[in-house]
Amino acid sequence: MSLHELSRRAFLSLAAATGLMVTTGCPRRNGNGVKVFRRSGRGRHVSNAAKKHNANMLYATEAAALADLPHPGDKSVVVSLIIHKKLHAKLFPGHKKVADLRHDL
Repeated sequence: MSLHELSRRAFLSLAAATGLMVTTGCPRRNGNGVKVFRRSGRGRHVSNAAKKHNANMLYATEAAALADLPHPGDKSVVVSLIIHKKLHAKLFPGHKKVADLRHDL
């Protein structure tokens, strides 16, 4: 099949298959990451207090994230993310469970 014989449908399916093969291995984990948790109000109507709280807090465990609400009616959910081991050691020395990015960095 030459380039001039390639239809739009064939091109799009080829591009989709190539993109799928490329992104299947992502994200790559090389052993330098540690899972931490944070609260997220994305896609929800949350208060300004919850937005500020969610933006600045990281948690070592999911239970710590669930327990730390900015106020009783907060609708934020807990999500996980991967950070580098060195940053984890800096934010969570000892057995610390909560890190405030405004003060701990």
